[in-house]
Amino acid sequence: MSTVQTIRGPVDSGSLGWTLSHEHLTAGGAGMQSFPWIYDEADALKANLDALRRAGDAGITSMIDLTPFDLGRQITLFEKVAEADTGVNIICATGVYRWVPMYFLGRSVDDIAEHFLRELQDGIQGSAIRAGIIKVAWDQEYRLNDGPEGATVRAGLERTARAAARAAKAAGVPISCHTLATQELGTPLLDIFEDEGLDLRAVTIGHSNDSADLPYLQRIAARGALVGLDRYSRFRGDEELARRAALALDLARSGFAEQVALGHDGSPYYRFGSQPAPGTDVTACWLPVPEFEIPWLREHGATEEQIDGMCRRSIQSTFEAAAGMSS
Repeated sequence: MSTVQTIRGPVDSGSLGWTLSHEHLTAGGAGMQSFPWIYDEADALKANLDALRRAGDAGITSMIDLTPFDLGRQITLFEKVAEADTGVNIICATGVYRWVPMYFLGRSVDDIAEHFLRELQDGIQGSAIRAGIIKVAWDQEYRLNDGPEGATVRAGLERTARAAARAAKAAGVPISCHTLATQELGTPLLDIFEDEGLDLRAVTIGHSNDSADLPYLQRIAARGALVGLDRYSRFRGDEELARRAALALDLARSGFAEQVALGHDGSPYYRFGSQPAPGTDVTACWLPVPEFEIPWLREHGATEEQIDGMCRRSIQSTFEAAAGMSS
């Protein structure tokens, strides 16, 4: 077993229990807290406490929040949630979202890795809260390769991926990746991580259930990485939820149950342009996995051993593999 850093301090990896692999307490953009008509921390706190308690009542014991600063991470919100002690462990992230921040341009891979290490080892924004995982995001921007050599969007994304790998090895933490699964962007990411000497068991290739290409997902798992089936939103209809649940079952039947991680990519307080419709129960955002997907899996033949592998052992193993890199 190993130690995992949560917003309330370190816990043993064996105590994580049923863990949602990719969630957000809030999501929007860097600096949104400066605009009171966009972000209200009292409202965000209430929504999160209600949602966390409902998730806990449904059996969730831990959650990975993958909101780096440029996606709207709010350290004061983490502090208040930590003080409330909802009974759900929350692991928060350093790293970057889809567009590389301007102040990383021209910086070396090691300089960027040092930025990540500060939040992993010293604390976030002067707080006592330390990140416990690194987030990187490769989406359609990866295709932007026009411009001077080394100064393209793609080159910047590749530098942040290498920086994440170096910081992960130094600190002994995992990496979780937002990817454009329909373009198989997990593959070039794993190639970079492998080139950097990273243990691929410490990597989650996220948003993989946006793809229906089972062989692609099996190839990710065959390389040792976790397959993040973490887009299980309450806004999807039952037919689409069943399709996504079937991917988890197919991977489990292929022998990869312990390399599947489940989540929603959900938030009870997201601040993108399209806000929830009036009357939407935002505090139910972390319930579709326990209340629909797991019952569906059981009804369609998944064993309790396979379900435990997807809900608990996969996350425990990625933190333990990561810890082994720094020992």
